[in-house]
Amino acid sequence: MGSCHPAPGLVPRRATLVIVAAVAALAMPGAAVASTSRGPRAADTDFPRGSLALGHPVLHREQSLSDGVMRSRVVPAARAEADAVLVRFTSGAGPALRAQIRARRGLSLIGALPRLPVLFVRVRRGERQRLLRWLRRQRGVRSVQSDAIESEEGVGCPPGTACTIPDDPGFGYQWYLYNAAGVTQPPSAEAPVFGADVDAPRAWADAAAGQPVRIAVLDSGIDGGHPDLAGKLVAAANFTASNTAQDLSGHGTHVAGIAAADFDNATGIAGMAPHALLMDVKVLATDATGRTSGDCADVADGVVWATDHGANVLNLSLGSRSACEALALAVEYASSHGALVIAAAGNDATTTRFYPAAFANVLSVAATTNRDQIAPFSNRGADWVDVAAPGAGIVSTLPTSDNATGAVGYGYLSGTSMAAPLVSGIAALVWGEMPPGTTARDVEARIIGTAQPTSGTGTLWRYGRVDACRAVGVSPALCAAAPTTGPAPPSTAPPPPETAQPAPLPAPPAVMARRHAAPGRYVGRLGRTSGRLQLLVGDGGDALLAVRATVQVSCGRSRRQTVQVRALDPTRFAPIKVGGRFGLRVGTVTTALGRSQLQLAGRFDLVTRRAQGTLRVTARTRRGARCDSRSIRYVIRL
Repeated sequence: MGSCHPAPGLVPRRATLVIVAAVAALAMPGAAVASTSRGPRAADTDFPRGSLALGHPVLHREQSLSDGVMRSRVVPAARAEADAVLVRFTSGAGPALRAQIRARRGLSLIGALPRLPVLFVRVRRGERQRLLRWLRRQRGVRSVQSDAIESEEGVGCPPGTACTIPDDPGFGYQWYLYNAAGVTQPPSAEAPVFGADVDAPRAWADAAAGQPVRIAVLDSGIDGGHPDLAGKLVAAANFTASNTAQDLSGHGTHVAGIAAADFDNATGIAGMAPHALLMDVKVLATDATGRTSGDCADVADGVVWATDHGANVLNLSLGSRSACEALALAVEYASSHGALVIAAAGNDATTTRFYPAAFANVLSVAATTNRDQIAPFSNRGADWVDVAAPGAGIVSTLPTSDNATGAVGYGYLSGTSMAAPLVSGIAALVWGEMPPGTTARDVEARIIGTAQPTSGTGTLWRYGRVDACRAVGVSPALCAAAPTTGPAPPSTAPPPPETAQPAPLPAPPAVMARRHAAPGRYVGRLGRTSGRLQLLVGDGGDALLAVRATVQVSCGRSRRQTVQVRALDPTRFAPIKVGGRFGLRVGTVTTALGRSQLQLAGRFDLVTRRAQGTLRVTARTRRGARCDSRSIRYVIRL
């Protein structure tokens, strides 16, 4: 990136920062693959080209790989939903149990398995554990199980040890959290070294759920509507020139999931610090070619803003070879105000310093592989890189709408961009269980003091590969021993070309889920005379959860009346079909008229993030006059 010269108000803003994604980036067809050396790069990336979303977790024998695309032979009816459970009941208990489930808020009775005493029930997300406990207590219930097919080999705790294995279906792909027998290794990866991970399950079992720690992700944005990130965003700001806060790159959402994706929710993956809160600080923008970059001043502004708004940990998976003074001042400001700044070391396979990782007061992170060796693309150098963390073939969250990665929901990326948020998550986990008054320096000292002296320590990085188990204070005797590895790769390697296009990695079948519509609230006007229409799409993108509309109707010869229409709720929803199409005809209640009927049909478009179709409201007044809005066309946006 070009040099950055500080000036009043941090102007001009021409120094460019790029995300620190590994050189294995998959861009949109015809798009540039990586940014040039002029700006800060996202530190990562291995994107699957043309990844096909699979609807069922870990069906290893039901997939085949063709031209980099994972395909499933599982029939649609067999595909599981993350929020669905199977309730087995005793003979004769079915009718009463059905009635209880229908009456219970948060549960939806989807159906029953033919000729079997089993009900298929959808559980509202966010209340899963409470509702499952309620189900198991009901008379006649024999068992309640997640509607998921397990792989031949599951992932479990070692005998005689305390650890927490979450029920997230993608956890079996997260080798970087727990690399044991039964874990699926990244595509094209070498044979694993078991133990080449941060030992997260033992850390989770020991860490106390203290005060929530805030992790500020200074990146390309975060998809806050992602089912594994929903409810975690506590603050957001956009410092770029982009007119949208949406993550068009996919990089920021991937980073956020590694650090703090939801945990034990039978959905997707598990984050390193599942109870941490996220701050979305957009400092990188994506242009029409898919190139993601930012300005030094924008990043500096974002660092100061995040610090002033209560961030405990700042994650910077971005950087440049040029040391921008304004950013150095911002990092110093954050450090002096009690925040811990963690940054990716860069992906140029060189010992040349990369900023902000090489600044004082920054915990810099290199990337390792599933063999506990330095990733070939990672920058290195014990004179400025502090620690290492897994960063090659990392599965995490991706935006639920189209983005520059070419995949939605979940996918693999590689780079020091992925290693840094893993350390940020460990920092949040440590901070949350330490006593009041703990400082950022205390947390940093715990992380570097417990890092494992794997191959490369002292030459490629200073302290070692991070270890979450030891960092949270578990006795070293109970934590997994660091594996013995072969000699480290050469300390230098020619940097790959900026537009290198590696073999694409297929997306993990356990967690990819193609949505029929982008989740969220769609809003717009109903023609020239009526008011607004709002449609709420659920996190899964397959259900319309609420309809709110202001409509004008004509009632006989009387003048037109304006009525408010409300229909549907999370327990009475309308399905969204493949292709985004939906339609419903429901009785509802309107203000002024009482009972009425709503007819609504249309289609959601994942690419444009719009919905269009027709709406009609009919009713009768208390005097019997017929009221009708006639068919109204609409086009609304997310």
